[in-house]
Amino acid sequence: MIVMIYIILGFFLGSIPFGLFVGKIWLGTDVRQQGSGNIGMTNVMRIGGKGPGVLTFVLDFLKGWLAVFLAAYALNPEETQTQYTIIFLSAVAFSAVCGHIFSIFLHFKGGKGVSTLFGSLAALYFEIALICAIIWVLMFLLKKISSLSALTMLIIMPWLFLLMPWIKEVPFSGYQFIIMIALSGLMIYKHQENIVRLLKGKEGKLNVEETSGEK
Repeated sequence: MIVMIYIILGFFLGSIPFGLFVGKIWLGTDVRQQGSGNIGMTNVMRIGGKGPGVLTFVLDFLKGWLAVFLAAYALNPEETQTQYTIIFLSAVAFSAVCGHIFSIFLHFKGGKGVSTLFGSLAALYFEIALICAIIWVLMFLLKKISSLSALTMLIIMPWLFLLMPWIKEVPFSGYQFIIMIALSGLMIYKHQENIVRLLKGKEGKLNVEETSGEK
């Protein structure tokens, strides 16, 4: 029962459309009607500039982090690295990201879940979140394309879980690996329009210094 409660809570937290709220409260606009129509950091930043974009990232990050943190807090501290709890917390992380992608507040539509994934990973395994962040940043510095940075990170992310027994001395879980493969696959699928534009050389770059903040 406790497993289902926290999986449902994770989905609920993930569903909160902070990007939409930031757009309406800070910018006075519906971000779904501008730019790419996405409620995530990249589109909010393109529309409103660095401030609203960073705030959207932080809030989306925190909802993923909080979902996994609350689930972990409910467990006995001595039991947080058993096979059962590793799978449980991974399922909560999966649920939180799915909540962002299929928000119950937006008729099961939403964003692509990258910021929420970072938050979930930070609560699950900080080491993996840090490596993924480094991958994202390095690719962005090279190409200035947010979607390409995300896709590169998503391709690598699941395989990092194979290294956890050596990085953090935690038991390897095949079920956790499958969950992360599935999550990565779902998020890559949600980037399908970006992939098409990348292949055509038409994907737009995100120049943070040139975001004007115009509505």
